[in-house]
Amino acid sequence: MNFFQEDGRGGIVDASGEEASNFVVEPLFRMTKLVNLKNYIKNKKVTTDNEEPKDIDMSEAAKRVERPTVYNYYTDKDRLRYFYFIQEKLMKPSEAAKAANVNYETARKWKRAYDQDPDKKIPFKKTNRTSNRPESKLNEQHKAYLTDFFDENPSAVIQDAVENLTKSFEGLQIKKSRVAEFMKEDCNLSIKVVTRHPVARNSNKTLEARAKFVEEWPAKGMDFMTNCVFLDESGFDINMRRSRAWSQRGTEAVIESPSARGVSHTIIGAVSAFGVVNLSIRDPGNVKRRKVVGATKRKVPGDAASAITKGTTAGHYLQFISDTLDIMDEFPNMKGFHIVMDNAPIHSHSLVDPLIEERGYVPVYLPPYSPELNPIEMFWKVLKDKVKRGKLSSLETLTTRIIEGCHDVPVEHIQNFIQHSINTFSKCLNKELL
Repeated sequence: MNFFQEDGRGGIVDASGEEASNFVVEPLFRMTKLVNLKNYIKNKKVTTDNEEPKDIDMSEAAKRVERPTVYNYYTDKDRLRYFYFIQEKLMKPSEAAKAANVNYETARKWKRAYDQDPDKKIPFKKTNRTSNRPESKLNEQHKAYLTDFFDENPSAVIQDAVENLTKSFEGLQIKKSRVAEFMKEDCNLSIKVVTRHPVARNSNKTLEARAKFVEEWPAKGMDFMTNCVFLDESGFDINMRRSRAWSQRGTEAVIESPSARGVSHTIIGAVSAFGVVNLSIRDPGNVKRRKVVGATKRKVPGDAASAITKGTTAGHYLQFISDTLDIMDEFPNMKGFHIVMDNAPIHSHSLVDPLIEERGYVPVYLPPYSPELNPIEMFWKVLKDKVKRGKLSSLETLTTRIIEGCHDVPVEHIQNFIQHSINTFSKCLNKELL
């Protein structure tokens, strides 16, 4: 905020004594609230402890109609097929049960009985090879080589594997199709969408920082499930679409998108085990022009507006934190909670810490490159999937879709996100990779 005063000679000057401009440009940190804890709880129709149960008229219950229990009947072939997938295909029990079309609970009983008494010698299919197909030339040495090769070169293609395999094992001649089949069925490998991680994500320094965080903060009384609120920001735009779509076999799945790039909107959120505490969108425009009455009509210095940073700044983040603390103040049981956030540049300790501590809360900063420790990261993933579900109707906007999607995330799911982060603590203590 700029202050002006008269100079005693009929002119207007600023605090430094310089002649004031007709208009002054000031930073503006506007945020629009989309969801807060009160309307989130109201939308979930949660009954508070203070509410008394309402009397309702009771009517005689209808007589229960007994239905005959239907049991699945499995043959020895079904049992044989299940153990084939377990022992030959190295599938997980749930995957094997699904592949064999067997009830999972029944399959678990079979597996438990076999583990307790392997002498039962349950037969299983040795191979699915047709009688006229030659036996594979690949053996355990080849399997070990291929596994090591793809561990070191996860983005390599089948042709690369064939070339390296035939060079390493003199005289071996093998087709790509047999190597691909061998990798999928015997090595239990599959190709997946790549997730890119920065080199520093699992450096020794980062592993040490995670272990220190998990050792120190819980000892100070921090409990993710009972006294923490998790903050973060994420980008949304109107052209967000799912990466998969339905189409006829043999044809591409095509979704038309506007030629112009959609404007990205920054959403800042705060969640806890009680639900969504605050969700706000940054309004466009970081400056405002204020007229200075009595000032001379000269132009504003050219660099005045350009000096103000565009996009989401520390000012927006501080405004969001202040709004979030206002919401939390309305819930006495949240007093003294830990405000957990990452170490993004706009999360300036010198600005954020005093604001949080003066209000009676505790600022907590996560180790770098540790999104698994912030449950709101999973919340963003689920919320974006809900926003991407289809084209906006004429009555919808991006913000209405975000609000609707937010209310569609049950508090139990948010608690599961938090529990998932808690489950990584042991890995952090053991300095394992995340």
